[in-house]
Amino acid sequence: MKLQKFIITTLLSVSIIGTGIPANVSASSYAVTKHTYTLKINKKKQKKKAVGASYNGKTIKTKAPGYKTENTPMLSAYYVFKKGMGVSYSYSKKNWKITLKRGSNKIVMTRGNKYAYVNGKKTKMPTPARSVYSYEQKSNFIYVPGSFCAKYLRLSYSWNDSSYTETFKSNSTASTTSKTSYVQLAKPSGLSNRNVSSTDDYHNYRLILNIKGNYKSFYEKSSNHRVVNDSSFKSYSVKYSGGYTKIYIKPRSKTIKGFRVTQTDSYIRVYYASPKSMYKQIIVLDAGHGGSDSGAVAYGYKEKNMTLKIVQAAKKYFDKDPNIKVYYTRLSDTYPSLSDRSALANNVGADRFYSVHINSAGKSAHGTETLYNSKGYKSTSGLTSYKWSATIHPYIRSATGFTNRGLVDRTGLYVLRHSKTASTLTEIGFVSNKSESKKMNANLNKYGKAVYNSTKASLNKNPTKR
Repeated sequence: MKLQKFIITTLLSVSIIGTGIPANVSASSYAVTKHTYTLKINKKKQKKKAVGASYNGKTIKTKAPGYKTENTPMLSAYYVFKKGMGVSYSYSKKNWKITLKRGSNKIVMTRGNKYAYVNGKKTKMPTPARSVYSYEQKSNFIYVPGSFCAKYLRLSYSWNDSSYTETFKSNSTASTTSKTSYVQLAKPSGLSNRNVSSTDDYHNYRLILNIKGNYKSFYEKSSNHRVVNDSSFKSYSVKYSGGYTKIYIKPRSKTIKGFRVTQTDSYIRVYYASPKSMYKQIIVLDAGHGGSDSGAVAYGYKEKNMTLKIVQAAKKYFDKDPNIKVYYTRLSDTYPSLSDRSALANNVGADRFYSVHINSAGKSAHGTETLYNSKGYKSTSGLTSYKWSATIHPYIRSATGFTNRGLVDRTGLYVLRHSKTASTLTEIGFVSNKSESKKMNANLNKYGKAVYNSTKASLNKNPTKR
């Protein structure tokens, strides 16, 4: 099941006074994002897809699911805001009052009431706070609207519709200080957070905001967008096509920037800085060969196609992991030069470089091997090419089931010599071996998962020092 184990929200039983954890909540089986759960909401039994949450890049886990209602994700007051983010929280069973406080900002809500008091001022919410019964946990839990609470507690907020998760960040972090550069865009009335997504078009040194609907004239007006703390900003442009307004934000001509998008009810902010200052863990993943370079060819199989499918399969897993930023040398049948591949790793300050290849030799050659450079660079955490390769190799070899050819020192390979970080090149198997080529072609998705799992294992074992 390709679902992300992660997050969610909630756990305050209304049957227990104060902020106690429901006595009958199991300590096992974390809620699974997007998995369907049965809840009783406003006295009605409903099936809802689970919503997830993270704070400052760290997943918030709980045993009960968050959910969406009226296009608003609902999250746990206790487990997400208090336990996950350190927000002061209290709940009164007597008058149904829910209080959240962060610094000088205070929100007081009442279950079932669409109006809250923010620092004493009556403020309308998108949907009321609720007590919701979970049939799986057999308990009631307090839920509050995530985006509303983030806005008035002064937390940066964004929604990812593909992963069905809410991301919160403390505004005290370095990436949101007054000196940080960002583009701020006004938000037209009625534009939902879920209708705004982004594409990191790093090969063209830009971020693309994708906004559902035609807002071209709105975002072309200078009064509706501004650049903050950047006198050298390169370009901003707007187009409309296929039902979406596309906003192209390009801070520099030929410099890759890291981006982070946050939203409130009134504006969108696109923060940008060097990738290393924006992301804790950076990987460059390379599908060998491509375009006019087919790589090894045998029995109707081409290396360039196999490596691409493996990397595309790995991407499905990386896309679900908000803690790893991955840059891909190619995601289609193109040919980046060897220098382009290494340059990408160097330009973004990658913590790891990972190249995927398929081997070729005589018909009897067989097995999986991983190449390293004993004279190569180390990662930011001091990880060597050998140790990086030694961590990933067992995962790939286990996935293939082929003969273990072990680790091979190759100091002459271009990408292993010029990538200024720990680098590795895995040779999945031999396309020249008829049996292996057939097995590989049938298991490319499996190898993609092994690429993700091996990377995750290495980052857990040798984390970055940022």
